[in-house]
Amino acid sequence: MAAVGVLALAALAVWGIGSMLGGSSGQPTTTGFAARLTKIGGTGPGSLLDSRKRAEDQAVDRTLAQTPYIVKGGGESKKVALTFDDGPSEFTPKYLEILKREAVPATFFTVGGMYSTFAANATAAHSSGYSIANHTWSHPRMPGLSVGDQASQIDRVTDEIKGRGLPSPKLYRPPYGAFDTNSTALTAKRGMLLVLWDVDTLDWERPGADAIVYNALSGARNGSIILMHDGGGDRSQTLAALPRIIKGLKQKGFELVTVEQMLVEDPPRPGETPPAPSEA
Repeated sequence: MAAVGVLALAALAVWGIGSMLGGSSGQPTTTGFAARLTKIGGTGPGSLLDSRKRAEDQAVDRTLAQTPYIVKGGGESKKVALTFDDGPSEFTPKYLEILKREAVPATFFTVGGMYSTFAANATAAHSSGYSIANHTWSHPRMPGLSVGDQASQIDRVTDEIKGRGLPSPKLYRPPYGAFDTNSTALTAKRGMLLVLWDVDTLDWERPGADAIVYNALSGARNGSIILMHDGGGDRSQTLAALPRIIKGLKQKGFELVTVEQMLVEDPPRPGETPPAPSEA
């Protein structure tokens, strides 16, 4: 086990904790993040995967010490995070196929009520190295709920995710981006960071693949968090757009990361998180 730990630390020194095991260019170089982690040092205590997870959890905690929510990263480097809401769904395997083929990470904000049918798809995403986060149990508008009901919406998803053998989520996204002071108090108490976005692809409107690609690429800046959807309707347009979005971001010189990686490598600067919308 000591040898594994040394190997993991050596690997971290070479690639950087949050690089998703990319090459010198910073871009991922394998189609199976977890597979490569296993080859390097296993997935148990002392492994590279364990070391990366601890570093990411610590980055979340550092961010929470200065703000209960984020909209984007710090913008010091050319990193962007692809995020997908409302899964797991019947579309998740198709997203994973594209992401693996293109060798890029992503963050999935999942709805607890979807696990009864599609839990295997969330497990597959985690096993492939992607981040699984909390997006409430039934996707309500949170400011309209009591504190107790908001807590239940958050905690039931966390319990479901942990019950499936996945790591307890440190990231939470409120449906519709709507939250209030009760929301941030609840998530902060649970050691969870509320994550919004600065680029909305508007894929939920199903405006066509071309429009989704344009919205993603025209809005992307250093540190951007890009919103797309896995579930909640027919996502064939988003699936058609995704390879072009990935290609376009890479052509612009962006490195694609998870939200957790963003917090490790390019966290928001203190005092630069935009004001929260008024009881939004």
